[in-house]
Amino acid sequence: MTAANGPDRPRRSTLVEAAIGELTEADRPLSLQHLAKAVLHVESKAAAIATRALEPLLLEDDRLRQAPEGQWELAAWRRRAQDLDDAEFVIFDIETNGGRGGRHRVLEIGAERVRGDSVVGTFETLVRIPGRVSKFITRYTGVTDEMLVDAPPIEQVLDEFRDFQSGAVLVAHNLPTDLGYLNREAVWSQRALFPGDGLDTMELMQELMPEAEVSGLADALALLGEQESPRHRALPDARATHRLFTALLDRARARGVTTVEALRALGAEGGPEGPMPQRAKELARWASRNLPPSPGAYVFRDPAGRALYVGKTVSLQRRVRAHFTTSHSFVRQRADMLPRIDRVDWEVTGSELRALLREAELIAELAPVYNVQRQRRASRLLVHLGPAEAAVVNTASTVRGESGDYVGPFPTARDARLAAQAARRLLDLPARGASPVEPWRRAAALAYLSNGRAAAIVVVTDADAPAEEREAIVRRLRRSRTERRPLAGGLGGERVVVVDSGPRPGDAEIALIDDGQIARHVVLTRPRRGGVRRALHDLLKPRESSEPVSADHRTIVIAWLHARAGRDEFLTAPPGNPGRELVEQVWERARRAAHN
Repeated sequence: MTAANGPDRPRRSTLVEAAIGELTEADRPLSLQHLAKAVLHVESKAAAIATRALEPLLLEDDRLRQAPEGQWELAAWRRRAQDLDDAEFVIFDIETNGGRGGRHRVLEIGAERVRGDSVVGTFETLVRIPGRVSKFITRYTGVTDEMLVDAPPIEQVLDEFRDFQSGAVLVAHNLPTDLGYLNREAVWSQRALFPGDGLDTMELMQELMPEAEVSGLADALALLGEQESPRHRALPDARATHRLFTALLDRARARGVTTVEALRALGAEGGPEGPMPQRAKELARWASRNLPPSPGAYVFRDPAGRALYVGKTVSLQRRVRAHFTTSHSFVRQRADMLPRIDRVDWEVTGSELRALLREAELIAELAPVYNVQRQRRASRLLVHLGPAEAAVVNTASTVRGESGDYVGPFPTARDARLAAQAARRLLDLPARGASPVEPWRRAAALAYLSNGRAAAIVVVTDADAPAEEREAIVRRLRRSRTERRPLAGGLGGERVVVVDSGPRPGDAEIALIDDGQIARHVVLTRPRRGGVRRALHDLLKPRESSEPVSADHRTIVIAWLHARAGRDEFLTAPPGNPGRELVEQVWERARRAAHN
C-alpha cells in the first residue's frame, strides 16, 4: 500500500464512526441524545448516562461540530459553502473481482487528494480477498493471485481510506456504483458507511459537456483531446478521472459556479432521475449514493419517527431508488406521502426469505400508514381438515385461526382440490356441515393428504373399527390410482433443507423448513465438509418444543416454497441423522452459495 503525502490521522473511535454514520444517513443535525441511543443502543432512560460518555469523544473529533440548539452535525456540511479553490477533493476509483450475485469484492482502491491545482496526497492499495482472482479479471486488470498475497484485508483498507478521505469531498466517475462497492464492504465489515454527498463526474458531464453522446470515462477524455485511455487499474483511472474533473471545473467556473454546493446543485441537474418532484429526486439520489446493493428491509419515516411504509428487497440501493423514479407508480399513487418522508431506516438481512419475514415483522410492529396491501385473489393451494366433531375437508388460500389441520401448499389449486375430493370420497368425510366422524377416520384422512395412501392404510388397518368397514376403505385406497402430495417443507409435507448465500461473502445459510416455518438455521463461513455435517446433525436432531410462529410467518414461507418449487437448493431431509448423500449434497450447494 502507498499513501504518499496523505493526512496523518490517529485511529478513530468506533463510537464516533457510528455517530458519523448516523449523521451521514440522516443528512441533518441530530441531538446528542439521539446519537447516544443510536450508537450505544440504549433506551431513553439510560440516554442521559450515555450522552456523558459519548460527548467527550465527539468534541475531540475534527469531523464533527456542535450545531445550534445542542445538536451535532458533520463539519463537512459547513464546508459545502467553500470556494472551489479552497476545497479538497478525493478523486477515487474502485476495481472489483467481478463476483456474481451482487457480491463483488473490492480488489483495489486508488485515489488522489487534491486542492486547487495541487495533488496533496495519493492512496493506492490492493486488497486481499478470499478465493482466487478469475482469469477474466486478470486479463482485464492485470491483477493476479500472487499480487494479493501480501495485500491488507478489506477491514484495514476501509479504515485507512476513511482516514485518507476525511474532510474532503469524494469524487468518482459513476459515484453511486463505486460507493455501492465501498458501502457493501463497510456493511459486511461492520463499519460506518462512506458519505453519499460527493460529486459524480458522469452527472457533471451531462450538464457541462452536452456534446458528449456517451458517458464513459474513455470517451469523455477522448472528447477533451486526451490520448491516454483508462487502464482498468484503480490509481491510473483515478488520475484519469482527475483530469476529467479538472476540465469540468473549468467549464463550471465559466458558468459562474464558485462553491462546492453550487457544483453539487449543478450535478444534481444532470442526474439520471429525470423530470419528477424535487423531493423524489432528492430521495432517489440519496438511495443511489447511501444504500448498499444488499438484501434487506427498509422503513420510510416522517419527522416524528412514525413509520410510513415498510418494504423488502434483494437490493436496498436499487429498490429504494426505484420508489422515486418516474418509471414506478409509487410516487404517483402516494403523492401525499412524498413530502412526509424525512428519512429511510434500513437493515441487511441476508437471504431473500429472511427479508420477506423481516418485512412482515416490521409491518406488524410498526403498523405503517401506507402499507395497504392490494387485495389479491390468492390461489387455494391448501387443504383444510376440520376437527373430529366437524371433519369438513375443503381447500383454502391461507392459514386461518379455525381449529383443525392444514396441508399444503400443493403444486396447483387443481391438485389441492382433487386431493380434498379424494380424501372425502375414500374416507367418507363431509364437504360441508358439522357431522362428527370417528377420530381414526380423520387421522387416516390427514395421513392420506400428507403422506399418501400407504400411510392412510396403516392408520385404517390399526383402527378400532369393524373389520368390514376397515377392509372396504383399504380396498378403496388401494384402487385409487393418483396421489397428489404437498410440496416438501409445507404444512404436512416432508421437511426440507434449503441452502442459500449468507449475509456476507463466503457465508452460506443452511435452513431447515418444516411444517411451513423456518424451524432452525445456521450460517457457516467458508463451509467445510465437516462443519456442514455437524451443522446438519444439529439442525435435524429432534427438539422437545419450538417457538410458535405466526400465521403470517407460515403464509410467507408457504408462498416462498410454492414460488420456488423444484429448485435444486431444496433437499428432502428424512427423519433421523443425515446420511452421507445428504451431507454431500448440502456441502456442494453450500460451497456454491458461499462463492456467489
